[in-house]
Amino acid sequence: MNEQRKVWVGLGAALLAGSAASAHAADTDPFNSHASHGTVQLAAAMGEGEGEGGEGEGEGGGAVDLTTNDAAYLGQLGLVRGHLWVGVQLYKAGHTDMALTHMKHPGDELYTGLKPALAARDEDGFAEALTALAEAVEQEQPTNVVERRYMALEKGIADAENLHTASLGTILMSIERMVRTAADEYAIGVKEGEIVNMHEYQDSYGFVEAAKARLKLLSDMQREESPEAVAEVKDQLNAVSGLWSGLAPDGNVKGDASKLYGAAARIQLAAWELE
Repeated sequence: MNEQRKVWVGLGAALLAGSAASAHAADTDPFNSHASHGTVQLAAAMGEGEGEGGEGEGEGGGAVDLTTNDAAYLGQLGLVRGHLWVGVQLYKAGHTDMALTHMKHPGDELYTGLKPALAARDEDGFAEALTALAEAVEQEQPTNVVERRYMALEKGIADAENLHTASLGTILMSIERMVRTAADEYAIGVKEGEIVNMHEYQDSYGFVEAAKARLKLLSDMQREESPEAVAEVKDQLNAVSGLWSGLAPDGNVKGDASKLYGAAARIQLAAWELE
């Protein structure tokens, strides 16, 4: 599905749903980060696709140029963060096999697509730290070892993001991409309340948690660009929190992907108003 189609699917879902409820869930801060630079053009957001391959996460293929599109670049790094957070939480909960699939995915697919973008921004990248974390999980190292390697990797990702130099519009557009990708994953993972693909369900959870963490890291100066837009995005992220009942739940869940598509559309509108 290309970018433009996703935009209008999201807008349609938002219009049908009406105003999303602002269910203010308890704030969590599962990530440590700071992120990128520049602005994204409206034409790029509407006219460029992410490609059809992989899980629809913009994993290196498609028309979006991560070397020049800062929102897409930040969005991709956000997806890496989401995978890793899920993996670490699953590992700590004793789900080693599931944890490993999330650890390998960022290195095998998402990071490959990021290499040219990192080079274009003269960033060193974090390939070695990514491999070290995956190996710790694969070798079933003690939790404290996994957490220590995770924190080292988090620092590498944060260095690549340079969040403090980005405009509010760019950051919000990156969050929109993360939420929209979460919607794609949720649509694959959950059918009529039944979890039919646990991995995709978990991906969607991690991507939204990463989006929440990114919003919390906005500086005072960035927030001052538009307190209203920040509040709207926070409301939309909180409103979809009830779609997940844990990382590996038994039984059905309440919700469907349309809520995430609607949230993504409203976040996108908030970001566009800053252009």
